[in-house]
Amino acid sequence: MKSRIFIIVKIGQAVILLCFTSLSFSQESNKCDLKFIDHLVNKGDYEEALFLLDSSGCSCVPLNDSINYLKGWSLYSLKRLLSSSESLIKVTSSSGFYLKSHFFSAYDCMHLGAYSNALVTLSNMKVISEEEISLRNYEIAGVYLLQGNETMFEDFFSKTNRNFYELSESSENLQKISEELTKHKRKSPLVAGLFSGIFPGSGKFYSGKKGEAISAFIATAGLGLVTWENYRKSGLKSFKTVAFGTAFAFSYAANIYGSVISIKVLETEFRNNVKNSILFNLHIPLRNSFDK
Repeated sequence: MKSRIFIIVKIGQAVILLCFTSLSFSQESNKCDLKFIDHLVNKGDYEEALFLLDSSGCSCVPLNDSINYLKGWSLYSLKRLLSSSESLIKVTSSSGFYLKSHFFSAYDCMHLGAYSNALVTLSNMKVISEEEISLRNYEIAGVYLLQGNETMFEDFFSKTNRNFYELSESSENLQKISEELTKHKRKSPLVAGLFSGIFPGSGKFYSGKKGEAISAFIATAGLGLVTWENYRKSGLKSFKTVAFGTAFAFSYAANIYGSVISIKVLETEFRNNVKNSILFNLHIPLRNSFDK
């Protein structure tokens, strides 16, 4: 009886020892090595860093600012902006990565067109120094410029100290963009279509495409004259009259449609160029401030 109890106790001890050994080994193998992950991020190995950050070891670390920052920055570098913003915004104010994370989270939102989210992030940021306050005001001014709100842009832009090195050149560029937007006279697709309907080619001329305007006029007017000549000689039911008349009608309609599309493309290109210029000049101060 005693021997049986002794054997059972020994087996129990062996099982407990095995469990502790396995747990220790598992914890060691799943350890979240942030120093190594940071090394990968600095080297530009973002996919490898994300793989490790998503591993069981790192996912078990609760509320870790370093993990949120490294994950958000890796995603930002890979241009996965929505996920980047969601990770960076989780970094708390107690972290040394706080300012960089929240500024770039807001910048992700700007790129995605989520301007309201960007404004909320920037407005709720805890900034202390004059330089930090100026940078925040500058970024908020940029968001309002992206929205086309000139009044709010001027309000926050005037609160920016542009003497700081990080802001000096970019702020001048942003001011020029604002002036360009103020001077820009938006052209109407409807007006372009009406012009082309009255006088073929004039809609293209209105859009600034003088060469295309001349070509459109010559082609449409030429077909119109040939159609009239065939009608005069052979009548309305003549094959040549019908053929050239159809070609004239198609050219006339295409000219109107083309003029409308030209204005839409022109305005879209202008807006995209302005947006890209604004985003570029909002990005440079962030890089200058946090990548020293």
